[in-house]
Amino acid sequence: MKLLRTTKVSSAAIAMVILLTACGTSNTATTSKTASSTSTATATATTDGNTLTESSKATKQPDKVTQAMSWFAQPEMGGHYAAQVAHFYEKAGLDVTLQQGGPQVSNIQLVASGKVQFAMANADEVVLARKEGIPVKVIYANLQTNPQNLIYHKDSGIKKIEDLNGRKVYTAVGFPFWQYISYKYKLDKVQVQNYTGSLAGFTADKNSITQGFATNEPYVLKKQGADVAWFLNADLGYNPYGNVVITTDDFTKKNPDLIKRYLKATTEGWDYYYAHADEVNNALNGVNKDYDVDHLKDAQAVAKDFIFGGDAKAHGVGYMSEDRWKTLVSQMKEAGMIKDDIPVKDLYTNEFLMAK
Repeated sequence: MKLLRTTKVSSAAIAMVILLTACGTSNTATTSKTASSTSTATATATTDGNTLTESSKATKQPDKVTQAMSWFAQPEMGGHYAAQVAHFYEKAGLDVTLQQGGPQVSNIQLVASGKVQFAMANADEVVLARKEGIPVKVIYANLQTNPQNLIYHKDSGIKKIEDLNGRKVYTAVGFPFWQYISYKYKLDKVQVQNYTGSLAGFTADKNSITQGFATNEPYVLKKQGADVAWFLNADLGYNPYGNVVITTDDFTKKNPDLIKRYLKATTEGWDYYYAHADEVNNALNGVNKDYDVDHLKDAQAVAKDFIFGGDAKAHGVGYMSEDRWKTLVSQMKEAGMIKDDIPVKDLYTNEFLMAK
């Protein structure tokens, strides 16, 4: 089953968060270079922004970059895979490797160490990383609405979030979303059970609750014959941007043109994904065999508004608002996850996004 997407920072507590803040259904990590970006003729600018001459276009090698994904290949990151399928990265003068994530992957450390140029994380992970002095910054938000949810059996008698008190909840205390929600709704009588990614305990106990993702567990449970409903964490008031693309402060200063080309191609990829769903879902299935095509179609439909809704309607996919970031920092401070305010300018930027 899916685990919550996250990345590791320096402290042991945050390391626990990193291990399990993603969601996926595969147990085998694979590197994807679908439609590998090897063309050189279309590269028209260097990473420092200087225009290439016509003669140099023919010999200019594409800029090689690696994007570490938040989990195994699935629709919530479909725009990136679609950009490869449609050769958008190639046309932008980029040779992009999409490196699958997994339960042992520390994306923040991968980026901070320079082992990859880009990686996916949750917005709250970036706040925790900045608290630890790790200079990573968000440059793109794939998901306007975070799909993290809390799932319950419809015949359990649960009507509101406070009804979780006195019941078993499969989650992990160290997860930012659970820290905030349990604080806000005074869920101090919950019997916290260690979440391992398995749904066996939840399906066996009709009075229990499990964490999950709206794009995954409801589909899986329905296939198993379970009749479930859920609370979307975003509807409960906790909605950090999901599957954000992060890089280092230093990389943003040295490679603005490369970043702009990468994000433009990714945004074009999202449009292509929803216009050519079967083609891209087959490519995703080719990378992650554990995610069957029917599941991919279902997850893609659920994810559509998470990607194109919110501020993306007016500003385009990837956009982030200052108010959302301020709210997140305030919530994490209120729940005791951080002690001091963190300037939002250190957390994110929209400067590399294409105009809608």
